[in-house]
Amino acid sequence: MPDPSPDANLAESLSRWTLAFGWRDRAAFLCGDDVFTHGEVHRGAGRAAGFLRAHGVRPGDRVVIALPGAMEFVWAFLGAVRIGALALIADPEASMLPPGEVAVCAPGRHRNVITPGELVTGMARATVPPAHPVHSWTPAFTQYGELYAHGDPEASFLAMEPFGLRENDVLFSVPKTHDPVGLRNTVFLPLYSGASAVLDSGRRSIAAVAERVRRHRASVLLSTSAFLTRLAAEAPREPFWPLRIAVSQGAPPPVHAEDRLGCPVLAPVQDPAPA
Repeated sequence: MPDPSPDANLAESLSRWTLAFGWRDRAAFLCGDDVFTHGEVHRGAGRAAGFLRAHGVRPGDRVVIALPGAMEFVWAFLGAVRIGALALIADPEASMLPPGEVAVCAPGRHRNVITPGELVTGMARATVPPAHPVHSWTPAFTQYGELYAHGDPEASFLAMEPFGLRENDVLFSVPKTHDPVGLRNTVFLPLYSGASAVLDSGRRSIAAVAERVRRHRASVLLSTSAFLTRLAAEAPREPFWPLRIAVSQGAPPPVHAEDRLGCPVLAPVQDPAPA
């Protein structure tokens, strides 16, 4: 059995992926009017890791992250993973948060809270710690009780390769970042493909999604079959004109979805059910 290695650490491997492909100055996340490059993402994640460690977080500790989709979410998540902690991703609007040693969330929601403002302020003074050595199968984060290891997300990206993600694509995900599919769509896909994604926690009405697609000139809509069913039924007037493709997660896309979006709607090939 190989020894644990910092190279297997998910946050470190994502950072090295960016360096290997020369993506440091490419846009990674669009958040409101702000644009963050791949380099800024990983530099911030390193400083978030340093702040969390200075705050007393140690390898194996549970760090609850209950934040809306914003850069603080990405930095807290990758920072916790970098120091070998277990990131517990929770819906920021949930009535209760899972137990953990510390929580990055709104004030008053946990006995040991780091607010987003405290995280950003602390990052400015923090030093970047080395990536904690792990195995590829070491748990890195959990959502809704299911554990994901350091080596898992790359497989999720490879499953999306047949759809032809491009380095200049702008992704918009209907599922939000606290959702397992939304985390893959919004965080892992851009960091593994060199593309950029919209960080947004607003409403997911048809009109709101159309407005955000236009505002950020999104080229890929990562959707759900339920959203596309609503889209086909409501026949909205709002254009989705920047899109070049949409991807439907779940059931095959409904009839008329392509007409409403003005672009092809693709669906992942489902694994056949076991006999």
